[in-house]
Amino acid sequence: MTKKHLFFCFLGPLVLRSNELIQKNRDRATSIIEALRAGAAVSHQDQTFLREIVEAYKVAEGKTDLTDHSLHDKILSRVDTVPPSLVLAQAAEESGWGTSRFAVEGNALFGMWTWYGEGIKPLKQRSGLGNYKIAVYETPLQSVIAYMHNLNTHQAYKKLRARRAELRMAGTKVTGWDLASTLTKYSERGQAYVDSLQTLIKVNMLQPIDDAYLDNGPTILLIPVGDVAKRMTSR
Repeated sequence: MTKKHLFFCFLGPLVLRSNELIQKNRDRATSIIEALRAGAAVSHQDQTFLREIVEAYKVAEGKTDLTDHSLHDKILSRVDTVPPSLVLAQAAEESGWGTSRFAVEGNALFGMWTWYGEGIKPLKQRSGLGNYKIAVYETPLQSVIAYMHNLNTHQAYKKLRARRAELRMAGTKVTGWDLASTLTKYSERGQAYVDSLQTLIKVNMLQPIDDAYLDNGPTILLIPVGDVAKRMTSR
């Protein structure tokens, strides 16, 4: 199995799990919003949940009117999944297929910066940008979750959210290839960065994973065989 295959096999389930968590919140938020728009009674618990979503996804500041339709649209434009093919392509590009110093030392798969908290200082910081570091995470899953939240909340990626919402409204499939075209601000390379992502998606045939999901089937135990099994049993 090649380094690329190992990288995708390792990271793929984490991406799908992260999307599951987002989809769970989106489904509940959608249900509450539909009830509000229908004039139905909404429990205090559901109202609290929606307000927490508004705060967590930086939808609005201060006191908000939960019956405001424009607020609903903003919520649903942010609380949404990210095509797995795009996530895998960006992780490969940003972490050198998981081999970069930041990925190895801090599970930093997407090269996200931080000016607060824990992080790894680059060997050569860019002048004029402050004392920034590369954000670190306890697990790779936390890195994926943080990256998706960044795409869903940061002002720099509003084009991605707008394009995704547009595709949802039209009933069109949301693909990593399509959304990659909106990420000119993720890297100082601009369009060249977008081209790299789309090449990664195409060359590695990542498009099918946009339709993948985690199954609830029985646990499969991977049992060593052959020489590997002999070495393990002889210890």
